[in-house]
Amino acid sequence: MVDLAKQIKHAIDKFELNLNDKIVLTEAATGNYAVTPIIAALAGAKKVFALTKNSKYGTIEKVKEETFKIIKSFNDKISDKIEIITNLNSINLGSVDILTNTGFLRPINKAIIDKLSSKCVIPLMWETWEFRSSDVDLEACYNKNIKVYGTNEDDQRLRTKEYVGYMVLKFLLNLNYTPISSKILVLGCHYFTIYVEKVLKQNNFKYKIINSYDVKIDISSYDVIVLAEHYKSNLLIGEKGFIDVKDISQNVDVIHICGNVDFSNAKFKYIPNKPAKFGYMSYTADHMGSQVVIDLHTAGLKVAEGMLKANTMYLTKEEYKNYMENNYPAMAFQNEKYW
Repeated sequence: MVDLAKQIKHAIDKFELNLNDKIVLTEAATGNYAVTPIIAALAGAKKVFALTKNSKYGTIEKVKEETFKIIKSFNDKISDKIEIITNLNSINLGSVDILTNTGFLRPINKAIIDKLSSKCVIPLMWETWEFRSSDVDLEACYNKNIKVYGTNEDDQRLRTKEYVGYMVLKFLLNLNYTPISSKILVLGCHYFTIYVEKVLKQNNFKYKIINSYDVKIDISSYDVIVLAEHYKSNLLIGEKGFIDVKDISQNVDVIHICGNVDFSNAKFKYIPNKPAKFGYMSYTADHMGSQVVIDLHTAGLKVAEGMLKANTMYLTKEEYKNYMENNYPAMAFQNEKYW
């Protein structure tokens, strides 16, 4: 059985996370995502507000039950640090040092940002190329001088994107597709397919990787199509898509990790039953276990720790970016305006 307490303490030690005397606003969630407020509290935060709501993942009562069940597994007295809230109006947003860009807090819009202190920082908890403007009003943050940085998932302590490859392997084996004899077609962004290719190659699968959708492809010889496109919005499978839905044999399995698809009138088998819309993932790395999320969110909070320190150093934009990326698992936006 997984020892969450051990995993969380290991991650805090690995990233040397120190949030002493900070006030953190994050979410309280279920499953593998229940850990974030506990990580912040154990890392020394003075107070952790954790926003939750009723959702398809569970009721408010279920969230509270899961959160406090994890808290009880620690000898540390952290329960008095964590307060689960259901309305942001119940707290003073101006006192918050760190606001995480996680589930129930989104969208972090101008109405929220206007109530924050300019000293507050917002860690994205994932890489900046994955940024969705619907999640965070980046312009409002810029106007308020609130720093927003992503998490470098290729940091050697993290390596989150590598799990996409292992996740695909897990699905293939569960579907009884064996190495050597099976032929796999992978459509997706380079950010993900390099890791899928690595695993397929290591395990002797026959495969083809496609990152560009301006060429014709004969799909008749493939047993499985894997979709891992999180960058380009091209319709990958669908009527008039890169692959027409009617051209896929009923004997083919389609694994949707992410990407723009329309499976209307599909005769083939696909997982999951309801693929996520473009910009979101049907399966995230947490599918491989709790440690993945614990490490990622600990790293995201470490980025926040770095921003808070950098804010006191009177750095130029370029100096700020270099300081963050050289000393923390941080990723800046490509646009230097937001450095």
